[in-house]
Amino acid sequence: MSKSIRKIRPAITIVLSALLIMGLSACSSNGYGSDLQPKTSSFLAKSFKFGKYVAPYQTPVADVGATMEAMIQLIGVGYDSEKQSKAIEWLTTNTDLINTSGLRGEYLFAAHALGFESKPSVAKALTDLKAAIDSKGEIAETNNFSYAWVILGLSAAGEESQANLVAMNLVNKAEGTGGYRYSTGSPAVSDTADVTGFAIIALKATEGFGSSQDEAGKTFTISKAKNWLTDYTIEQNHWMGYGDLDVSGTAYGTMALNSIGVDTKEYIKWLQGRINPTDSGVVAPWSEPDSDLFSTLQSILPLSNLSFIDILNHIKN
Repeated sequence: MSKSIRKIRPAITIVLSALLIMGLSACSSNGYGSDLQPKTSSFLAKSFKFGKYVAPYQTPVADVGATMEAMIQLIGVGYDSEKQSKAIEWLTTNTDLINTSGLRGEYLFAAHALGFESKPSVAKALTDLKAAIDSKGEIAETNNFSYAWVILGLSAAGEESQANLVAMNLVNKAEGTGGYRYSTGSPAVSDTADVTGFAIIALKATEGFGSSQDEAGKTFTISKAKNWLTDYTIEQNHWMGYGDLDVSGTAYGTMALNSIGVDTKEYIKWLQGRINPTDSGVVAPWSEPDSDLFSTLQSILPLSNLSFIDILNHIKN
């Protein structure tokens, strides 16, 4: 999830070889496991404290949500369960931190992506998550970004009917603009590229799970959300958020467009332009000129022309 408030600083520009862009296509499924930015992925992998967790906000405090996302993003570019064994051990022995529906959904997705789905804690997370979902797909005290993790987690676990139920609830949470906010209808926040993008990915993940009416509703909502992304894109290659360059929003928007077959080469070029020449991390407006761990961990997949859908397809296959 992107930080809501950022300090505005000028973007950096880095000259990049055209070879990094050659061969990129709108459809990325065949690229699962291919790392187009190995130095950036290595920066993230080396940022795990003792190889176990990441602490992107208040060092050295572990952030379980960020750790799971880092693990998920890394598995998509070839950091398998053996390479992430210490992180898996840390995560599966600190399940007391998996205490919200969004985190349970993310845990399910991570478990199936990294191959530890047979752990008893994974079955418990699924049971607890399903118990929190009411008959309309509503989950108390859950924002729209977390709803997307719930949907992805249920989809990875093969819980198609529950995933579709929550997805149809997410359909109804779109703003009139077609975009998404963290909390639907909240006057305190605006539609954002990361939440809108993640909603597209989550709805795409449940394709074919529902009735023809459900599928039509998801298709229409995805189309409107896509239009929001394209309407609010800056220079056809990135998004702004709260007056700042939105690196995380651009990462999620890129993954979303990628997942529905839109050519994302220019967005990937822009993300590449945020790579720090010193350590290969991704620079955020609030961290400039230094790399930002949170922005980096959310950019690994899109930098390699991949999305969470590629990981989900790999799980299913």
